[in-house]
Amino acid sequence: MHVSLILLLTVLVWTFPAESVLWRGEDKQLVYFWFQQRGRVLTNEYAVKWFLFWDALTRNRTDGALVRLTTAVQPWEDWQDGDRRLREFAALAVPELGRFIPD
Repeated sequence: MHVSLILLLTVLVWTFPAESVLWRGEDKQLVYFWFQQRGRVLTNEYAVKWFLFWDALTRNRTDGALVRLTTAVQPWEDWQDGDRRLREFAALAVPELGRFIPD
């Protein structure tokens, strides 16, 4: 497989970040998550499995990480408050991930 096809696959499946809303009774949480592995940032689980297989064959590597950022959304808050809080935290935390997740 050529590098351009791998790049195309990465672009087609990359949506940053995936967002999930968890709700149980009065408790609400906003979650952002993505998979970061071998220089790629992915949110599609099938793409993660494909690149895990491909990199095992071509690079002899299967390392990576699931990155998940979660914030509680209080009853008096809007979802936008949680979104702002996660984005502000991500702006501080994501640049530091390179120290812990190898490319």
